[in-house]
Amino acid sequence: MLRSSTFVRRTVPAVVTGAALIAVAGGVSPAGASEQPPGPGDYVSTPYFQLPFKCGTQWQLNTWAHSPALDIVVKGNSGSDGKAVLASAKGTVAAVYKDRGSGNTIQINHGNGWFTAYYHLKDDPKRYVKKGDRVARGKQIGRIGKSGKAGDWAHLHYEQRYKRGATITYERDRKPVKFDGRTYTGANKQWKSVTSRNC
Repeated sequence: MLRSSTFVRRTVPAVVTGAALIAVAGGVSPAGASEQPPGPGDYVSTPYFQLPFKCGTQWQLNTWAHSPALDIVVKGNSGSDGKAVLASAKGTVAAVYKDRGSGNTIQINHGNGWFTAYYHLKDDPKRYVKKGDRVARGKQIGRIGKSGKAGDWAHLHYEQRYKRGATITYERDRKPVKFDGRTYTGANKQWKSVTSRNC
């Protein structure tokens, strides 16, 4: 028994070293590197999401206690009610509905399991889009409002979600939000001035 375990201890480093060399030769980062290839169940092919507002405008983002979702208002919270809400990326409208909590709500399916959700819209979302509509990034899909349980505070509650093979998603499918390649996440975080690149 002792000889067998000694044999294993001596051969494992050689196997690990060989695997690391194969990984490096194949262009994959070795174990311990900062970037790892996605594993089974990891999400891939993330759309390049942009803030859902007119290019060049500035916005304040807050996670409050519901990270990774964001509540978004005009920079300085100086009056967001009625401001146009645009699609963050191209996709197909997956759902348009009114909910007691989220109010007037839209979900867009961006493909490869990725969705965005837009809550508390001012108007009936069917005024702008309907289920099955294809939308381009930057297309107006609604306006900021305070429908549902928005606390009488005009803001956009925004989520990026992932569920492979889904036709609709739920809050349990939320993922950290990325705009223009940067991640905005963490409980009770605030970004006071983020410029939209939805051009």
